[in-house]
Amino acid sequence: MAIDGHKILNYLYLGREKLVQAILYLVSFMFVRMYLLFLFALNIINWLLAFYINNNVSQNLVVLHYNVNLGVNLIGNARDIYIIPTLGLAFIAINFLLLLNIFKKDKFLIHLLLGFSLLINLFLIAGTVVIYLVNFR
Repeated sequence: MAIDGHKILNYLYLGREKLVQAILYLVSFMFVRMYLLFLFALNIINWLLAFYINNNVSQNLVVLHYNVNLGVNLIGNARDIYIIPTLGLAFIAINFLLLLNIFKKDKFLIHLLLGFSLLINLFLIAGTVVIYLVNFR
């Protein structure tokens, strides 16, 4: 069985076109644009907080997790703080990719997935603020 390169390129081109059309249709809703605006603003705030903590730390090791009952649970490198905003960006990307598959079925699912991403990013910002407070206060 011979592999036809032209057919593969044609399928990739058509798949890319369908993906662009789905993204443009999804972003045409005003509430999706508002969700994305808030999501990316929260993620940028989280990146700036992580950058501020990483630049202002005086030693290589920082407290990355603190438990009220047990105290310090995790000590790591200062660059490990960047895992938190990366995780927030990953949640945004994964939920948006899920939306591209299910957006035509129900609008409630759009609100559910984007609201979940918003909530997760708020909790991640709270976690970054707690890391700041444990290390600098």
